[in-house]
Amino acid sequence: MSDLEHLQSLVEDAFMEAPLMYANGFINGLGSTDAYTVLQTNGRAVAVVNMSLPVAKTLGQGLLAMIAAYEQQTGETVATLDQIHGR
Repeated sequence: MSDLEHLQSLVEDAFMEAPLMYANGFINGLGSTDAYTVLQTNGRAVAVVNMSLPVAKTLGQGLLAMIAAYEQQTGETVATLDQIHGR
């Protein structure tokens, strides 16, 4: 099995087994060794994700790269929540 096939299998398994939720907001926090994100749906907390700082940084970089690839492929710019709210 190739690395891509293995990754696809992991993702498929996650969608089958892990809880699914939708978030349209979040709150981030930082401790001395960990970070957390409170996922919100319409202002209500639906999940808390705790992670190490290296995982948080890698996740952030991965999300930015994924959105940049989307923007490049579609020619559309994805607005941030601050931009949408006029901050």
